[in-house]
Amino acid sequence: FVFDGYMGVYDTVTVTTQERDEVMEPDDWARDDFGYFTWTEEGQDIYFSYEIDNRLFSTYSADVEVAIWFGETKHSDLVSQAVAIPSFDKEEFSWTIDTGVLRPDDIPETQDYEFSVIIKRDGVERRIIVHVSSLRPVEF
Repeated sequence: FVFDGYMGVYDTVTVTTQERDEVMEPDDWARDDFGYFTWTEEGQDIYFSYEIDNRLFSTYSADVEVAIWFGETKHSDLVSQAVAIPSFDKEEFSWTIDTGVLRPDDIPETQDYEFSVIIKRDGVERRIIVHVSSLRPVEF
């Protein structure tokens, strides 16, 4: 009996913005406890896809929660769903964030800002920190 690949449950996040794709694979998460960093310009949509790959001989069940956070404050929920993924199958979630309507009221329009997309499932937490560049010039 030969295995091709690794047994376990793996997850991958793909972020698409400004005509570029960034793929965060399982090994990327193991290298950094602080999260994954990406950026975009204000007004750009950011497209996310999150794939859970069950490489076990049994069904994988978990609650998946995705939310936008500003520091320690939750801004909004994006996904909240229970999954039951059959053995050697995959489940994918996708969502879009419009940075044109996301800016907090207390941050001036000329200032860049950051937020986090936090994905939780079965005791696993993935954090994607998004830096949003302001397109407005600083006035003196």
